[in-house]
Amino acid sequence: MALALADKLLTRFEKHLVSLSYRPAFFHPRLGDLSHPQAVKMPTEGLFPPLKKEEDLLLHITVTGRCNARCEGCINTSLTCEGRNEVLKLFEANPLRDAKALAQLILQEGKRATIAFYGGEPLLALSKMERLIEALDEMGLGKQVRYMVYTNGQFLKRTVEKAPGFVSRIWLFSVSIDGRPEQHARFRKGTDLFLIREGLSRLKNETGTRVLQWSTIREGQSLWDCFEEFVSLYERGLVDFFFWHLAETDEPFRDFKLFASLYATELEKILDTYEEYLKRGILLPILPLNELLVFWLTGEVRGHSACGVELATNFDLVGGKVLACADLPPELTLGEILPSGEIRWQGNGLLKSLVAYRKILGCENCGVYPYCGGRCPVQVLTGDPARTLAYCILTRLFVGLVAERVPYWQKILIAQGRTPSKIYEHSAFLARYTDVIP
Repeated sequence: MALALADKLLTRFEKHLVSLSYRPAFFHPRLGDLSHPQAVKMPTEGLFPPLKKEEDLLLHITVTGRCNARCEGCINTSLTCEGRNEVLKLFEANPLRDAKALAQLILQEGKRATIAFYGGEPLLALSKMERLIEALDEMGLGKQVRYMVYTNGQFLKRTVEKAPGFVSRIWLFSVSIDGRPEQHARFRKGTDLFLIREGLSRLKNETGTRVLQWSTIREGQSLWDCFEEFVSLYERGLVDFFFWHLAETDEPFRDFKLFASLYATELEKILDTYEEYLKRGILLPILPLNELLVFWLTGEVRGHSACGVELATNFDLVGGKVLACADLPPELTLGEILPSGEIRWQGNGLLKSLVAYRKILGCENCGVYPYCGGRCPVQVLTGDPARTLAYCILTRLFVGLVAERVPYWQKILIAQGRTPSKIYEHSAFLARYTDVIP
Protein backbone atom coordinates (compact mmCIF):
# COMPACT_ATOMS: atom_id res chain seq x y z
CA MET A 1 0.00 0.00 0.00
CA ALA A 2 2.77 2.46 0.97
CA LEU A 3 4.74 1.73 -2.20
CA ALA A 4 1.61 2.18 -4.31
CA LEU A 5 0.95 5.53 -2.65
CA ALA A 6 4.55 6.65 -3.25
CA ASP A 7 4.22 5.72 -6.93
CA LYS A 8 0.92 7.58 -7.10
CA LEU A 9 2.46 10.72 -5.57
CA LEU A 10 5.41 10.50 -7.94
CA THR A 11 3.10 10.15 -10.96
CA ARG A 12 1.04 13.08 -9.71
CA PHE A 13 4.20 15.19 -9.38
CA GLU A 14 5.39 14.27 -12.88
CA LYS A 15 2.00 15.09 -14.45
CA HIS A 16 1.74 18.41 -12.62
CA LEU A 17 5.32 19.28 -13.58
CA VAL A 18 4.65 18.61 -17.27
CA SER A 19 1.39 20.57 -17.23
CA LEU A 20 2.75 23.66 -15.49
CA SER A 21 1.66 26.78 -17.30
CA TYR A 22 4.25 28.82 -15.38
CA ARG A 23 7.82 27.84 -14.57
CA PRO A 24 9.71 30.05 -12.14
CA ALA A 25 12.81 31.82 -13.44
CA PHE A 26 15.33 34.20 -11.96
CA PHE A 27 18.18 36.00 -13.70
CA HIS A 28 21.00 37.12 -11.41
CA PRO A 29 23.23 39.92 -12.77
CA ARG A 30 26.43 37.96 -12.11
CA LEU A 31 25.32 34.33 -11.98
CA GLY A 32 23.00 34.47 -15.00
CA ASP A 33 19.84 32.43 -15.61
CA LEU A 34 19.52 30.30 -12.48
CA SER A 35 16.71 28.21 -13.94
CA HIS A 36 19.44 26.54 -16.04
CA PRO A 37 20.74 23.41 -14.27
CA GLN A 38 24.39 24.23 -15.06
CA ALA A 39 24.25 27.91 -14.10
CA VAL A 40 26.36 27.14 -11.01
CA LYS A 41 28.80 24.24 -10.77
CA MET A 42 30.38 22.61 -7.76
CA PRO A 43 34.07 21.65 -8.12
CA THR A 44 34.85 18.01 -8.96
CA GLU A 45 37.85 17.99 -6.63
CA GLY A 46 39.17 20.12 -3.79
CA LEU A 47 42.36 21.14 -2.02
CA PHE A 48 41.65 18.69 0.79
CA PRO A 49 40.57 15.03 0.86
CA PRO A 50 36.95 14.15 1.76
CA LEU A 51 36.22 13.78 5.46
CA LYS A 52 35.09 10.86 7.55
CA LYS A 53 31.80 12.03 9.06
CA GLU A 54 29.43 11.02 11.82
CA GLU A 55 27.45 7.91 10.94
CA ASP A 56 25.32 7.41 14.05
CA LEU A 57 21.65 6.54 13.75
CA LEU A 58 19.27 9.49 13.67
CA LEU A 59 15.94 8.52 15.20
CA HIS A 60 13.11 11.03 15.47
CA ILE A 61 10.14 10.35 17.67
CA THR A 62 7.01 12.47 17.49
CA VAL A 63 6.02 12.88 21.12
CA THR A 64 2.71 14.67 20.71
CA GLY A 65 0.61 16.49 18.13
CA ARG A 66 -0.42 19.09 20.69
CA CYS A 67 1.04 22.55 20.17
CA ASN A 68 0.49 25.99 21.66
CA ALA A 69 1.53 27.80 18.48
CA ARG A 70 -0.35 28.58 15.29
CA CYS A 71 2.61 28.97 12.96
CA GLU A 72 1.93 30.10 9.42
CA GLY A 73 2.25 27.15 7.05
CA CYS A 74 2.56 24.51 9.80
CA ILE A 75 3.73 21.42 7.93
CA ASN A 76 1.85 19.05 10.24
CA THR A 77 -1.51 20.49 9.29
CA SER A 78 -0.83 21.62 5.73
CA LEU A 79 1.08 18.76 4.10
CA THR A 80 1.44 15.83 6.49
CA CYS A 81 -2.09 15.54 7.85
CA GLU A 82 -5.54 16.76 6.96
CA GLY A 83 -6.21 19.23 9.74
CA ARG A 84 -5.61 19.55 13.45
CA ASN A 85 -7.85 16.72 14.64
CA GLU A 86 -5.90 14.15 12.67
CA VAL A 87 -2.63 15.48 14.05
CA LEU A 88 -3.86 15.14 17.64
CA LYS A 89 -5.05 11.60 16.97
CA LEU A 90 -1.99 10.31 15.14
CA PHE A 91 0.90 12.07 16.80
CA GLU A 92 0.92 10.64 20.30
CA ALA A 93 3.82 8.56 21.62
CA ASN A 94 3.56 5.53 23.88
CA PRO A 95 6.82 5.80 25.86
CA LEU A 96 7.34 2.15 26.80
CA ARG A 97 6.29 0.75 23.42
CA ASP A 98 8.33 3.31 21.52
CA ALA A 99 11.39 2.87 23.75
CA LYS A 100 11.37 -0.84 22.88
CA ALA A 101 11.10 -0.01 19.17
CA LEU A 102 13.99 2.46 19.44
CA ALA A 103 16.04 -0.16 21.27
CA GLN A 104 15.39 -2.64 18.45
CA LEU A 105 16.65 -0.14 15.87
CA ILE A 106 19.75 0.72 17.92
CA LEU A 107 20.69 -2.89 18.69
CA GLN A 108 20.18 -4.18 15.14
CA GLU A 109 22.51 -1.50 13.77
CA GLY A 110 24.99 -1.63 16.63
CA LYS A 111 25.65 2.11 16.44
CA ARG A 112 25.38 5.11 18.69
CA ALA A 113 22.07 6.87 18.20
CA THR A 114 20.81 10.42 18.41
CA ILE A 115 17.15 10.42 19.45
CA ALA A 116 15.35 13.62 18.49
CA PHE A 117 12.08 14.53 20.22
CA TYR A 118 9.66 16.12 17.74
CA GLY A 119 6.09 17.40 17.67
CA GLY A 120 3.72 19.29 17.84
CA GLU A 121 5.47 20.88 20.78
CA PRO A 122 7.30 18.12 22.68
CA LEU A 123 7.75 20.17 25.85
CA LEU A 124 3.97 19.88 26.31
CA ALA A 125 4.56 16.16 26.81
CA LEU A 126 7.54 16.35 29.15
CA SER A 127 6.55 13.27 31.16
CA LYS A 128 6.47 11.12 28.02
CA MET A 129 10.05 12.09 27.15
CA GLU A 130 11.19 11.46 30.73
CA ARG A 131 9.59 8.00 30.77
CA LEU A 132 11.12 7.10 27.41
CA ILE A 133 14.63 8.10 28.56
CA GLU A 134 14.14 6.17 31.80
CA ALA A 135 13.04 3.08 29.84
CA LEU A 136 16.11 3.18 27.58
CA ASP A 137 18.35 3.60 30.64
CA GLU A 138 16.76 0.52 32.20
CA MET A 139 17.51 -1.40 29.00
CA GLY A 140 21.19 -0.48 29.40
CA LEU A 141 21.30 1.82 26.38
CA GLY A 142 21.95 5.10 28.18
CA LYS A 143 25.58 5.35 27.04
CA GLN A 144 24.70 4.59 23.41
CA VAL A 145 22.16 7.39 23.11
CA ARG A 146 22.13 11.15 23.12
CA TYR A 147 19.01 13.30 22.94
CA MET A 148 17.90 16.47 21.21
CA VAL A 149 14.62 18.40 21.26
CA TYR A 150 12.91 20.41 18.51
CA THR A 151 10.88 23.09 20.27
CA ASN A 152 9.23 26.45 19.70
CA GLY A 153 10.91 27.53 22.95
CA GLN A 154 7.81 28.83 24.69
CA PHE A 155 8.16 26.42 27.63
CA LEU A 156 11.95 26.33 27.97
CA LYS A 157 12.05 28.33 31.20
CA ARG A 158 9.33 26.19 32.80
CA THR A 159 11.09 23.00 31.72
CA VAL A 160 14.44 24.07 33.19
CA GLU A 161 12.73 24.88 36.49
CA LYS A 162 10.54 21.78 36.61
CA ALA A 163 12.82 19.11 35.16
CA PRO A 164 16.53 19.98 35.52
CA GLY A 165 17.39 16.27 35.37
CA PHE A 166 15.71 15.92 31.98
CA VAL A 167 17.35 19.08 30.65
CA SER A 168 20.77 17.81 31.72
CA ARG A 169 20.29 14.79 29.42
CA ILE A 170 19.63 16.92 26.33
CA TRP A 171 22.60 17.32 24.01
CA LEU A 172 20.97 19.97 21.77
CA PHE A 173 17.86 22.12 21.75
CA SER A 174 16.71 23.22 18.29
CA VAL A 175 14.60 26.33 18.91
CA SER A 176 12.35 27.87 16.25
CA ILE A 177 12.94 31.61 16.06
CA ASP A 178 11.71 33.44 12.98
CA GLY A 179 13.24 36.87 13.43
CA ARG A 180 13.15 39.74 15.85
CA PRO A 181 10.01 40.26 17.98
CA GLU A 182 7.75 41.88 15.39
CA GLN A 183 8.42 39.39 12.59
CA HIS A 184 8.51 36.40 14.92
CA ALA A 185 5.10 37.32 16.38
CA ARG A 186 3.65 37.69 12.89
CA PHE A 187 4.66 34.23 11.71
CA ARG A 188 4.67 32.24 14.96
CA LYS A 189 1.42 33.21 16.64
CA GLY A 190 1.01 31.72 20.08
CA THR A 191 4.67 32.17 21.00
CA ASP A 192 6.39 35.09 22.69
CA LEU A 193 9.99 35.81 21.70
CA PHE A 194 10.64 37.71 24.93
CA LEU A 195 9.62 34.62 26.92
CA ILE A 196 11.73 32.43 24.64
CA ARG A 197 14.75 34.65 25.30
CA GLU A 198 14.12 34.30 29.05
CA GLY A 199 14.02 30.55 28.63
CA LEU A 200 17.29 30.55 26.69
CA SER A 201 18.92 32.68 29.38
CA ARG A 202 17.77 30.32 32.13
CA LEU A 203 18.89 27.30 30.10
CA LYS A 204 22.35 28.73 29.48
CA ASN A 205 22.81 29.95 33.05
CA GLU A 206 22.07 26.53 34.52
CA THR A 207 23.32 24.03 31.91
CA GLY A 208 25.92 23.61 29.22
CA THR A 209 23.32 22.49 26.69
CA ARG A 210 23.90 23.81 23.19
CA VAL A 211 21.18 25.64 21.26
CA LEU A 212 20.49 25.83 17.55
CA GLN A 213 18.36 28.70 16.26
CA TRP A 214 16.19 27.31 13.45
CA SER A 215 14.48 29.91 11.25
CA THR A 216 11.81 28.97 8.71
CA ILE A 217 11.59 31.38 5.78
CA ARG A 218 8.24 32.08 4.13
CA GLU A 219 7.13 34.56 1.50
CA GLY A 220 6.85 38.02 3.02
CA GLN A 221 9.46 37.18 5.65
CA SER A 222 13.01 38.52 5.95
CA LEU A 223 15.97 36.15 6.28
CA TRP A 224 18.09 39.10 7.39
CA ASP A 225 15.70 39.80 10.26
CA CYS A 226 16.18 36.18 11.41
CA PHE A 227 19.94 36.51 11.10
CA GLU A 228 19.99 39.75 13.10
CA GLU A 229 18.17 37.99 15.92
CA PHE A 230 20.72 35.16 15.73
CA VAL A 231 23.71 37.52 15.92
CA SER A 232 22.16 39.28 18.93
CA LEU A 233 21.51 36.00 20.74
CA TYR A 234 24.89 34.57 19.72
CA GLU A 235 26.80 37.59 21.02
CA ARG A 236 24.97 37.20 24.35
CA GLY A 237 25.82 33.52 24.52
CA LEU A 238 22.18 32.40 24.30
CA VAL A 239 22.42 30.39 21.06
CA ASP A 240 25.32 28.50 19.50
CA PHE A 241 24.32 27.74 15.91
CA PHE A 242 22.13 29.12 13.11
CA PHE A 243 20.14 27.32 10.42
CA TRP A 244 17.46 28.58 8.05
CA HIS A 245 15.08 26.62 5.91
CA LEU A 246 12.61 27.46 3.15
CA ALA A 247 9.14 26.28 4.17
CA GLU A 248 7.56 23.32 2.38
CA THR A 249 4.11 24.17 1.06
CA ASP A 250 1.57 23.16 -1.54
CA GLU A 251 1.18 26.74 -2.79
CA PRO A 252 3.31 28.40 -5.51
CA PHE A 253 5.04 31.71 -4.84
CA ARG A 254 2.80 34.72 -5.27
CA ASP A 255 5.76 36.73 -6.59
CA PHE A 256 8.86 34.59 -6.96
CA LYS A 257 11.05 37.25 -8.61
CA LEU A 258 10.43 39.61 -5.71
CA PHE A 259 11.19 36.89 -3.16
CA ALA A 260 14.35 35.76 -5.00
CA SER A 261 15.62 39.34 -5.36
CA LEU A 262 15.17 40.01 -1.64
CA TYR A 263 16.67 36.62 -0.76
CA ALA A 264 19.74 37.36 -2.91
CA THR A 265 20.22 40.77 -1.29
CA GLU A 266 19.90 39.37 2.21
CA LEU A 267 22.19 36.42 1.49
CA GLU A 268 24.85 38.87 0.34
CA LYS A 269 24.47 40.85 3.58
CA ILE A 270 24.86 37.65 5.60
CA LEU A 271 27.96 36.68 3.60
CA ASP A 272 29.39 40.18 4.17
CA THR A 273 28.87 39.78 7.91
CA TYR A 274 30.33 36.27 7.88
CA GLU A 275 33.41 37.63 6.10
CA GLU A 276 33.86 40.46 8.59
CA TYR A 277 33.78 38.01 11.50
CA LEU A 278 36.13 35.66 9.64
CA LYS A 279 38.70 38.42 9.18
CA ARG A 280 38.54 38.96 12.96
CA GLY A 281 39.31 35.27 13.50
CA ILE A 282 35.72 34.20 14.26
CA LEU A 283 33.97 31.46 12.28
CA LEU A 284 30.26 32.16 12.60
CA PRO A 285 28.39 28.87 13.19
CA ILE A 286 26.05 29.14 10.18
CA LEU A 287 25.34 25.50 9.39
CA PRO A 288 24.36 25.54 5.68
CA LEU A 289 27.22 27.88 4.86
CA ASN A 290 29.91 25.99 6.77
CA GLU A 291 28.78 22.63 5.43
CA LEU A 292 28.83 24.04 1.88
CA LEU A 293 32.41 25.24 2.46
CA VAL A 294 33.43 21.74 3.53
CA PHE A 295 31.93 20.33 0.33
CA TRP A 296 33.60 22.98 -1.80
CA LEU A 297 37.06 22.59 -0.24
CA THR A 298 37.04 18.78 -0.44
CA GLY A 299 35.18 18.22 -3.72
CA GLU A 300 32.84 15.89 -1.82
CA VAL A 301 29.65 14.52 -3.40
CA ARG A 302 26.81 13.93 -0.94
CA GLY A 303 25.55 10.91 -2.86
CA HIS A 304 22.06 10.92 -1.34
CA SER A 305 19.25 13.31 -0.50
CA ALA A 306 20.31 15.97 1.98
CA CYS A 307 18.25 14.50 4.82
CA GLY A 308 19.22 10.92 3.93
CA VAL A 309 15.60 9.87 3.61
CA GLU A 310 16.49 6.90 1.41
CA LEU A 311 19.17 5.58 3.80
CA ALA A 312 18.45 3.02 6.47
CA THR A 313 20.12 5.24 9.08
CA ASN A 314 17.35 7.75 9.60
CA PHE A 315 13.97 6.65 10.94
CA ASP A 316 11.01 8.52 12.40
CA LEU A 317 8.54 7.01 14.86
CA VAL A 318 5.07 8.53 14.56
CA GLY A 319 2.01 7.18 16.34
CA GLY A 320 3.01 3.52 16.22
CA LYS A 321 4.48 3.67 12.71
CA VAL A 322 8.04 3.84 11.42
CA LEU A 323 8.51 6.37 8.62
CA ALA A 324 11.48 7.59 6.62
CA CYS A 325 10.46 11.14 7.61
CA ALA A 326 7.87 12.36 10.10
CA ASP A 327 6.71 15.02 7.64
CA LEU A 328 5.70 12.48 5.00
CA PRO A 329 2.07 11.26 4.95
CA PRO A 330 1.61 8.57 7.64
CA GLU A 331 0.42 6.10 4.98
CA LEU A 332 4.02 5.93 3.67
CA THR A 333 4.97 3.61 6.50
CA LEU A 334 8.06 1.43 6.53
CA GLY A 335 6.77 -0.65 9.39
CA GLU A 336 4.24 -0.95 12.19
CA ILE A 337 5.16 -0.92 15.88
CA LEU A 338 3.27 -3.68 17.66
CA PRO A 339 1.96 -3.13 21.21
CA SER A 340 4.95 -5.19 22.40
CA GLY A 341 7.31 -2.64 20.85
CA GLU A 342 8.47 -5.00 18.12
CA ILE A 343 8.70 -3.46 14.64
CA ARG A 344 6.98 -5.38 11.86
CA TRP A 345 8.68 -4.20 8.68
CA GLN A 346 6.76 -3.88 5.44
CA GLY A 347 9.70 -4.87 3.25
CA ASN A 348 8.29 -2.96 0.29
CA GLY A 349 11.34 -1.19 -1.17
CA LEU A 350 9.80 2.16 -0.30
CA LEU A 351 13.04 4.00 0.53
CA LYS A 352 14.38 4.07 -3.03
CA SER A 353 11.01 5.11 -4.44
CA LEU A 354 10.99 8.20 -2.19
CA VAL A 355 13.82 9.74 -4.21
CA ALA A 356 12.80 8.53 -7.69
CA TYR A 357 11.77 12.14 -8.38
CA ARG A 358 15.44 13.01 -8.93
CA LYS A 359 15.29 11.46 -12.40
CA ILE A 360 12.19 13.52 -13.25
CA LEU A 361 13.80 16.74 -12.02
CA GLY A 362 17.12 15.91 -13.68
CA CYS A 363 18.94 16.38 -10.38
CA GLU A 364 22.11 14.59 -11.44
CA ASN A 365 22.54 17.04 -14.34
CA CYS A 366 22.42 20.01 -11.98
CA GLY A 367 25.71 21.71 -11.15
CA VAL A 368 24.95 21.92 -7.41
CA TYR A 369 23.76 18.31 -7.08
CA PRO A 370 26.96 17.26 -5.25
CA TYR A 371 25.90 19.55 -2.39
CA CYS A 372 22.11 19.37 -2.67
CA GLY A 373 21.57 15.67 -3.31
CA GLY A 374 18.00 16.33 -4.46
CA ARG A 375 15.29 18.56 -3.01
CA CYS A 376 13.28 17.49 0.03
CA PRO A 377 10.94 14.59 -0.88
CA VAL A 378 8.21 16.09 1.32
CA GLN A 379 8.12 19.20 -0.86
CA VAL A 380 8.36 17.18 -4.08
CA LEU A 381 5.80 14.48 -3.32
CA THR A 382 3.23 16.51 -1.39
CA GLY A 383 3.96 20.15 -2.27
CA ASP A 384 3.60 22.39 -5.28
CA PRO A 385 5.81 21.53 -8.33
CA ALA A 386 6.37 25.18 -9.27
CA ARG A 387 7.63 25.91 -5.76
CA THR A 388 9.91 22.88 -5.96
CA LEU A 389 11.49 24.29 -9.13
CA ALA A 390 11.78 27.68 -7.43
CA TYR A 391 13.66 26.07 -4.55
CA CYS A 392 16.11 24.51 -7.03
CA ILE A 393 16.80 28.03 -8.29
CA LEU A 394 17.27 29.37 -4.76
CA THR A 395 19.72 26.56 -3.96
CA ARG A 396 21.79 27.50 -7.03
CA LEU A 397 21.61 31.13 -5.91
CA PHE A 398 22.97 30.30 -2.45
CA VAL A 399 25.78 28.10 -3.81
CA GLY A 400 26.64 30.62 -6.55
CA LEU A 401 26.94 33.56 -4.16
CA VAL A 402 29.16 31.55 -1.83
CA ALA A 403 31.27 30.32 -4.78
CA GLU A 404 32.18 33.89 -5.68
CA ARG A 405 33.80 34.37 -2.26
CA VAL A 406 35.45 30.98 -1.74
CA PRO A 407 38.86 31.91 -3.28
CA TYR A 408 39.25 34.83 -0.84
CA TRP A 409 37.83 32.96 2.14
CA GLN A 410 40.03 29.97 1.38
CA LYS A 411 43.16 32.10 1.88
CA ILE A 412 41.87 33.39 5.22
CA LEU A 413 40.82 29.94 6.41
CA ILE A 414 44.19 28.38 5.51
CA ALA A 415 46.06 31.24 7.18
CA GLN A 416 44.00 30.63 10.35
CA GLY A 417 44.59 26.87 10.19
CA ARG A 418 40.90 26.16 9.59
CA THR A 419 40.93 22.96 7.58
CA PRO A 420 37.68 21.34 6.39
CA SER A 421 37.90 18.89 9.29
CA LYS A 422 38.05 21.78 11.77
CA ILE A 423 35.15 23.57 10.07
CA TYR A 424 33.19 20.33 10.24
CA GLU A 425 33.95 19.77 13.92
CA HIS A 426 33.20 23.42 14.71
CA SER A 427 29.64 23.44 13.38
CA ALA A 428 29.14 21.86 9.94
CA PHE A 429 28.59 18.42 11.51
CA LEU A 430 25.29 19.68 12.93
CA ALA A 431 23.77 20.21 9.48
CA ARG A 432 22.77 16.53 9.54
CA TYR A 433 20.44 17.24 12.46
CA THR A 434 18.50 19.86 10.50
CA ASP A 435 16.78 19.75 7.11
CA VAL A 436 20.36 20.34 5.85
CA ILE A 437 19.66 22.32 2.65
CA PRO A 438 18.02 25.74 3.05
